[in-house]
Amino acid sequence: MHGIIFLALEDFLESQGGAGTWSKAMREANLVEQTFSPDRFYPDESAIDLFAAAARVLTWPLQHTLEQWGRHMGPDLIAMGRSMGLIREEWRTLDILEHLPKDILAAFGNTSAGMKPPNIRTYRLKHGEVAVAYISERRLCALFKGIVLGVGAFFNESIRIEERLCLLKNAPLCRFSIYLDDPALSNHLEIMREFQTVHSRIQEIRFFNQFGGIPIVNQGLVLQCGATGVLVQIHPESLVAMREEQVTHLALPHLPMGLKSTVATVDWAHGTALLQNIAPTDGPIGRRVFPRVAPIQPIPVECRFLKETARGWLANLSEGGLCVTLPSDPMFNETLMFTPVKVRFILPMQTVATGTGTEPAAKILLDGNILYINEKAGHLVIRIIFKPLAVNDAHLIQTYYQEKEGLALRHLRSMVAAANK
Repeated sequence: MHGIIFLALEDFLESQGGAGTWSKAMREANLVEQTFSPDRFYPDESAIDLFAAAARVLTWPLQHTLEQWGRHMGPDLIAMGRSMGLIREEWRTLDILEHLPKDILAAFGNTSAGMKPPNIRTYRLKHGEVAVAYISERRLCALFKGIVLGVGAFFNESIRIEERLCLLKNAPLCRFSIYLDDPALSNHLEIMREFQTVHSRIQEIRFFNQFGGIPIVNQGLVLQCGATGVLVQIHPESLVAMREEQVTHLALPHLPMGLKSTVATVDWAHGTALLQNIAPTDGPIGRRVFPRVAPIQPIPVECRFLKETARGWLANLSEGGLCVTLPSDPMFNETLMFTPVKVRFILPMQTVATGTGTEPAAKILLDGNILYINEKAGHLVIRIIFKPLAVNDAHLIQTYYQEKEGLALRHLRSMVAAANK
């Protein structure tokens, strides 16, 4: 274990128990003759013995001691990471978690000395949520949680941690969902004032809807704000999509978060919609790297992982990954997070170039990792992120999206024309 950890524990014990507490813990752990250097690594056994001794000296439970120590250590780790160029000044708690495995922990690995950091895998699910898998024989998950909470306190952010699985309860890993409560101060957001600001500045806002399985994005204007809702003027294609979905998502130019609203009425003659029940989302809208397409007709998907095969249906697809629905099965649970998986499916397409001509479908076989598994209405919903795609695979997914987009837009425009008659 890295020497910095021992020096951080010394600082924590002295702050909690006063001068001499560190020496007591060292004696309790039979390490009186040991010294620690910030640029060396030390056996894990010494660390585990010292952690237990520290808890006894403070007369606290071990897990509580580890978490409180982590909270104490969080701000110092931020300062150290910034000084080493590992943490950017603009990063906050969830940004740091997002970059933790590749950009931060990797700098402390020393495989030549037989030392390595814990296996921590993270993925930014949303603006306000990071999924974390912690895998370590040291089982110091309480220390990790404390550090996250300490970092959050440093940035004056309200961090909430949900622990779904735990090594201390004989799970193969710890699975955390880490949330930024109230991102962008949504509790202090006055919705009508924000729309009035946009209206007074004559600024355009963006509307996001789905139609025929593809995203429909257009800009519009705020015409009125009042007790009955917000009246907006928007492109006819978005009006059709709003009428079909009965909801819309919005991005205001000055807000760092998105909004979601129900669509109360649509007025074709004036090209307007009345929005009601407007509420903030948990993050920005419209920043997805790859557009997703949801197939209208069922597309079977085969998933292979851990020598098992599962079959389900494609829910949506992008160049970044896919979502598949499967029948409920006890073998599918959160222990599979980040497990490598192969997915096989056939995309129905109008034309697919082959070596001998064209085919009406594209056979796809891709590698990825399971990101998360949720159960909804008796079915499992599994999100899989792809490993970097080969050029041909990326082209096939792009072509499939473009075909579905073309079909959806033709249908959408025919509905617009019918509505205007």
